[in-house]
Amino acid sequence: MRRLTIRTGSRLHFGLLGWGPHLRRQFGGVGLMVEEPGLEMSAVPADRFEAVGPLADRVGPLLERIAARWDGPTPLQPVRVEVLKTPDEHAGFGVGTQLSLAVARLVLETAGEASPPAERLAALSGRGRRSGVGLHGFVHGGLIVDAGHAAPDDLPPMVSRLEFPAEWSILIVRPPAPPGRHGGDEVAAFADLPPVPEAVSGRLCRLVLLDLLGAVAARDLPAFGEALTAIQREVGAAFAPAQGGGVYASPESEALVAKLGRLGLFGAGQSSWGPSLYAFGILSDAEKQAVAARLGLPSEALFWTHARNQGAVLTTDS
Repeated sequence: MRRLTIRTGSRLHFGLLGWGPHLRRQFGGVGLMVEEPGLEMSAVPADRFEAVGPLADRVGPLLERIAARWDGPTPLQPVRVEVLKTPDEHAGFGVGTQLSLAVARLVLETAGEASPPAERLAALSGRGRRSGVGLHGFVHGGLIVDAGHAAPDDLPPMVSRLEFPAEWSILIVRPPAPPGRHGGDEVAAFADLPPVPEAVSGRLCRLVLLDLLGAVAARDLPAFGEALTAIQREVGAAFAPAQGGGVYASPESEALVAKLGRLGLFGAGQSSWGPSLYAFGILSDAEKQAVAARLGLPSEALFWTHARNQGAVLTTDS
């Protein structure tokens, strides 16, 4: 039997660009795919749909949903999906999106649909309804900007994709905090958030287009960090009513972000609802060890990674 294996990275979400009835397009956003923590799973043809391994309780319903939505020219081939490696859920890495898209890609490849586009993956998996960063990042990798929804069921179009500098190291920190908002709790939080003023949305769009993307294109890390810090400040203020009044998920996270800046890193911030934090730098191995030691956190609470400038990779074993 032919075994398919797929690997993708994780998504860091830097922020949404605006929402409210006064805006023509809803949400929009900017984020980056990173190599670690990665997700890996395999699939083989089977007599029935089956899921094993970590998060099998999520993969099983995904397989049922994909089968119910199937509209291919031939009957769908059942598969046995094994999750081999996965990041922590609800930590700001976009695991739900990457997991759903990976399962959809495996099912489609098994059915003979090679290299399906983002639209096909989104239709089968049901992802991309708010942010398109994880969807387009799964397909392309890199630094992604999406333009949000013109209508509720639209797929957010990708309007920019840049290769991220491979020499910029990325520190991921998991502070001692509860999981980020997700599911119904996240939906309720968005329903209660006030609209983003048009002036704030305009400022965020300028910061992304001119400052953040310009800094990445110019390989200017300090300018990138300055732009990302400003974006986080604006986005965090918009989310403050759902975060206990703070720019970040907790006072501990806010203190850690400030400390990362004092340690000489750039663009420290929070991914999505958190609790995971990130920061960027160009450091030697010795400097990385010194930063980790000065943070005073357990070794399992932080790690270094790099940007993932390619989409999900699928391999075949006979």
